[in-house]
Amino acid sequence: MMSDSIESLVPEEKTLPRFTIRHELVIWFSVTFYVADLCLDLWVCAAHFDAGRPRSAWFIFFCILLPNLYAGYKSLQWYLRAHEILPIRRPSVWIIRVLFFPISPILRYMDAWIYGRRARQNWHNHNLAQERKNFENYLVENAEVALLRLVIIFLEDAPIVVLNLAQLLETPPGMWAMIPEGKPDPEIVRFGSVIAKLSCTMTLGVVHYMSCNKLAWHLANSQGKKTQDADSPSTKDTWENNKGVLSWTAEVTIYCWQLLAITSRVVAYALFWVVHFGLLWVPILVRWMLHTLWIYFDVAEMSLVNSIAFGGVYLFSFILRITLYYVITFGEHIIIAIIWHFGAPDNYFHTYGIGVMFGGTAGGVLFLTLYYSCCHPDKETVWIRQKLREVQEKARARRESRTADQLELP
Repeated sequence: MMSDSIESLVPEEKTLPRFTIRHELVIWFSVTFYVADLCLDLWVCAAHFDAGRPRSAWFIFFCILLPNLYAGYKSLQWYLRAHEILPIRRPSVWIIRVLFFPISPILRYMDAWIYGRRARQNWHNHNLAQERKNFENYLVENAEVALLRLVIIFLEDAPIVVLNLAQLLETPPGMWAMIPEGKPDPEIVRFGSVIAKLSCTMTLGVVHYMSCNKLAWHLANSQGKKTQDADSPSTKDTWENNKGVLSWTAEVTIYCWQLLAITSRVVAYALFWVVHFGLLWVPILVRWMLHTLWIYFDVAEMSLVNSIAFGGVYLFSFILRITLYYVITFGEHIIIAIIWHFGAPDNYFHTYGIGVMFGGTAGGVLFLTLYYSCCHPDKETVWIRQKLREVQEKARARRESRTADQLELP
């Protein structure tokens, strides 16, 4: 449970971080994206039903329903565990939790906003103890809703994007603006939906999750060091130095990295869909099972249900084991490229599809390297700084050696 260890995330100095306008804007932008994305998916589902395409309509419907039900189940489970010791006795609270069960992220966003506003009000009133408590609760809600959104994004949005992209690949660009009878929407609308989901909902969701996760990890790690050595200057001013907080450069780098990486994965499955739609379940099921077992045995205390959910996330992005993930991804892309090359030689997007698939993966690796070498919040462990320190140490050793030799000369 995330709240069990959250007390170590906020230091006790009086220079506590305030719930700023930026935090508030992030919450409201997240709520807006979530509601807009859900409404867009429901509209697309209804359009497919109206156009007489029940198979694709039901596919979209279950892509919307199942991830949100899972998120509601996890949210309610966390809420019950958080109030085991001090249960909430107001019936209205539980009625709201049950009624809004399928759209639980909205409740989580509202809880985070309420706790944040209380923390800011406590800070203005110089009530630092209550500010600490409310900011801890804000961190819990913010981290947990980011995790829920991550699951919803990749189990709801990613399959719908693959569906729309596959239908675009099957249609020549000259026909995109046409609206034949029985079509749910023109291809230009599908293209806009794909771009919007990739550039906004999916990629920003990953950036938000990584930002919350990185902050929590660094603060917890720094607090552990601080407990061992209270006089160490490297851990005294952790919060003031913003250690663990992603800079704008880091967030932009992560955004470009995830945008290219997710795009390459979506394009890969869309290419396979066009050539062998009936066999699409084979690579998805094999990789999903592989990731599920990988997460279940690699992450301590991860339940099987959670491992299955995050196995679906790993179809398009990843959280752990970067090298292994990209080895599997490159191998899968090579197989899909061969199948696409021989299965759809006359397709208008024949060359572009392979280029985007491999180019997106390579671009993602490039920005991943830039992030860990230049923009990582733990400045003591980034590759470039390590190399610079090694060079400086070698140069210092050479200077000291030359000085010693000169002193030994008669």
